[in-house]
Amino acid sequence: ILTLSVAVVAALAAPRVVVAQADSDGAAPAAQSPTELMKDFLHYVRIAKPDLAEATGKALLDSGASDSDLAMIVIDNDLEEKLIGVLRRGRQMTGVSDLASRIERRVENGRIALARDPGLIEQSISMLTGSMREKMLAEERLVAAGEFAVPGLLAVVVESRNPQLEVAATKVIERIKRQAVLPLCAALMKVGPNPQRKICNMLGEIGYPAAEPFLLELSAADGVDDSVKAAAMRAFTRLGGKSTSISAQYIALGQRFFDNQLSLIAWPSEPTNNIWTYDTYAGLLPTSIPTAIFGDVMAMEMALKALQFDPGSAPALALYVAADLRRENDLRPGMTDPVFGDGRYSPQFFATAVGSATAQDVLSIAIDRYDTALVRDALGALSQTTGRSNIFGTSRLPLLECLYFPDRRVRYDAALVLANALPDRTFPGDEVVVPLLASAVRDSDSMFGIVVASNEEDRRTFGDDLKSMGFTVVDGGSDYDHVRNTVGGTAGLDLVVVRGGVQSVRDTIRGLRGDNLTAAVPVIACVNAADMIQLENEYINDRATKIWQAGAGQAQFVAAVRNLLELNGSGVLDESSALEYMLAALDALRGIAVSGNTTFDVAAAEPALVEALDAREGQLRILVAEVISMLPGARAQQALLEAAIASDGVDQIDLFDLVSASARRFGNNATTRQVSAMRQMIADSDGDTADAIGW
Repeated sequence: ILTLSVAVVAALAAPRVVVAQADSDGAAPAAQSPTELMKDFLHYVRIAKPDLAEATGKALLDSGASDSDLAMIVIDNDLEEKLIGVLRRGRQMTGVSDLASRIERRVENGRIALARDPGLIEQSISMLTGSMREKMLAEERLVAAGEFAVPGLLAVVVESRNPQLEVAATKVIERIKRQAVLPLCAALMKVGPNPQRKICNMLGEIGYPAAEPFLLELSAADGVDDSVKAAAMRAFTRLGGKSTSISAQYIALGQRFFDNQLSLIAWPSEPTNNIWTYDTYAGLLPTSIPTAIFGDVMAMEMALKALQFDPGSAPALALYVAADLRRENDLRPGMTDPVFGDGRYSPQFFATAVGSATAQDVLSIAIDRYDTALVRDALGALSQTTGRSNIFGTSRLPLLECLYFPDRRVRYDAALVLANALPDRTFPGDEVVVPLLASAVRDSDSMFGIVVASNEEDRRTFGDDLKSMGFTVVDGGSDYDHVRNTVGGTAGLDLVVVRGGVQSVRDTIRGLRGDNLTAAVPVIACVNAADMIQLENEYINDRATKIWQAGAGQAQFVAAVRNLLELNGSGVLDESSALEYMLAALDALRGIAVSGNTTFDVAAAEPALVEALDAREGQLRILVAEVISMLPGARAQQALLEAAIASDGVDQIDLFDLVSASARRFGNNATTRQVSAMRQMIADSDGDTADAIGW
């Protein structure tokens, strides 16, 4: 009763403000509490009175109520469902959209602040045996606190000192539902038989399938009371569990974590989430980790559990390696991993050490999810472990799928792995390997972007921003169909910028993701502030899509693009990175030519290499020419000779030496005009130049 009295006094003492409202009898404006303002705001939005909604919304935000106060108003007055529906409508209402977004953010911030207030949680648990009003308020607040309330509530159940409080605590845990499951599962194997039975019953009542592997493990554990095993199996069956393989159950759950299913993340929009452990003395303990890596870390944990029950499980090992690699990719500057961050070996070292078969399994996982960064990580491991003997060691052959992956650099990486392995038999897609390597020589320092917008001004503005970053901006249009018609004429798109409203953004992204050529292309959608929350929630699991608020400025846009590209393993190539690709591709082509490998048609590199010969300068040009000199066919030699005739100085001597090497390999293929030009050059030259020309 004392607690309730304090709450009532606090409510009466809450700030009150005056809102001017139309009144038929001309009465003076009335003072309103934040609770009344919240209710009036929702009412005016619902009945489409934007002027009154705007006035009360502003008054609510100016009332002095904290974020926690606003959240408590929603919780204590059972306004949750009404708030969601009304604010969705308010975001589309002129004069109200910004207010609706601000109120929604503040309520959500307040809800999270309340959830993490241990004093309020403890106070609410004590109120569960109070008056009817106290119990109602306590239950609503504890349910709103979600997983943060479970340690205190579970302690009541485990200690079992107050039957009335235990019943109430059990009821609240079951009402918390999915957010209670992982904390309960963390405690399941660490408490005594009586609490184990109670936890099994609660998990069965909650009905959430994430508990299945933990229940199955308990039902099969040695030294566990038969009644506990029976309770675990009843709950397992009630959840719909069928598999009898504990390892398979943990793998299935780990894959769901790896896919970042929102139902497994307690606070998906928050920067951190919790991994739960249980201590015999301290009870449930949370370890806070960045939300960006929560799914990765939990997938690794589930994979390790699976390997405990089946040490030879290839799917579990592949899941662990994939999650470990992606965990490192998802860690942004300033983030730390308190669980696996101090590992002895780097993810890349481990991915290489487990061998080619596991690396190919990881590659399959990455391809299925269009995770470009992870695909490139797996290809990096394969480049260290794959040779002629094991390149086709699996039935699926994911390496060959990479030759057609939407990201251009993935195609280059796959072509390099295959070319360097020098396979001794043909395979599906072998005809594209050499052209891809030649394209890497010609195009690896180019980035292609496109802007999709309904008006020319937006296309020009964002196009200029991309050009300032070094992009080649191809012809843009107003919808996905234009992108589809354009992409075939490029080496592949590296970025798509979309500017528009909710529906146009949805339609464009749907088209891009449904097309094999653009399924993994990074997309930055530039939208108005009123559409931000809705679209962020819709694309929270699409790592290749970033929702950005239009109008924030060029510097912020450029930073957002760079962040998106880096997250997807396709950051803007600097000069040294592009040069590495060119040199690696030239080396691979040289290796094919020298080896006499018949699987690849090295002559297919000629068109792109001839273009590169015209575009490159200095020593890189000579390296391109060296590979051309190894290509059969008259056109390659003639192109090389044409470049030599047009050059001068040391470059001319080097080029004529390579023309000579080509002639020794394939015979003289010079045209009559070229022979005449060389004769004239010999007559006009002397020394090394004349010697080189006179091959």
